[in-house]
Amino acid sequence: MATIKDIADEVGISKAAVSRILNNKGSFSAETTEKVWRVAKRLNYLPSGGQHADDADDIKVLAAIFPQEGLLLNESPYYSIMISLLEKAAYDYGYSLMLCGALYNWEDEEKIFRSLRQRNVRGVILGSFSHDAAIFHNQRIPVVTIGTKASDQIPCIRSDNYASGQAAARHLLGKGCRRPLYITGYWRGLEYDERYRGFADELARHEVTPKAYHLGMNATRLQDIEGIITRMALDNPDADALFAESYSLSLECLRTYIGLGWRIPQDLKMVGYGNAFLTAYSNPRITLVKEDSWQIARRAVSLLVDLIENGPSAEASARDILVPVSLEAHQTT
Repeated sequence: MATIKDIADEVGISKAAVSRILNNKGSFSAETTEKVWRVAKRLNYLPSGGQHADDADDIKVLAAIFPQEGLLLNESPYYSIMISLLEKAAYDYGYSLMLCGALYNWEDEEKIFRSLRQRNVRGVILGSFSHDAAIFHNQRIPVVTIGTKASDQIPCIRSDNYASGQAAARHLLGKGCRRPLYITGYWRGLEYDERYRGFADELARHEVTPKAYHLGMNATRLQDIEGIITRMALDNPDADALFAESYSLSLECLRTYIGLGWRIPQDLKMVGYGNAFLTAYSNPRITLVKEDSWQIARRAVSLLVDLIENGPSAEASARDILVPVSLEAHQTT
């Protein structure tokens, strides 16, 4: 007898997605829906009551854990956009989304997991950073991370950060830039920053070396960041390009450089990193290495629901899915 797994394997989507489509739930493309029903008919799939029914009284909840700093800072809309996309994807699979915060502190995260178990949360999407990934392994709650790979035993959905750096370098080289700067607030430091590695490696192929600045974990206030950017600008008056590791950081760089009298892009060409929803937040509009945030959210929820509804597997636990990026040129280059 054919199973949901047989249909999922042939169509190339998760078992959870097949189950949702066969139960007329969620929001999937017409092409995917038609293919699932076509394969189900050809395989003579007969749904069992257990596979087909949902308990109307069973409230199904996923939790999303994000850093409190990202949730609180108004100048960084990235997290609010990602949360909205995750909520939409969770709804499509019949789940609600609970939002939690953790300030890069594994003890806080451990307390959160304890609280989530008490609330019968089915699974966790981790968008926060953790210094000790071991706390996730015995939580008895499926976990998927987005953005940062926490462990080889925890699946992760993230942008291709190395390719992001390459794309920024190629774009700036194509504009004739030869004295580029790079600035990052990546919590693990410059040596672990894949966007920097892609940026530096691509520039090195053209015998160009970027000068890099790292904000450090203590630069959490706007005035600290502005001071570092100001010092970077004054120490490098002949720089002709800048790649900022995050969108909020690129906004700060743009504001600071313009305030110091630089003309953008005549004096300095600038590239940031973000998603398509962010491009309206600056004037001039910042050239972006663009991540596909909707695909990250959708694939993270799909994989997590698959782990919840069909159980863990060694293959799923080890997955590290890189989502392609693109470059969207605007007024700063």
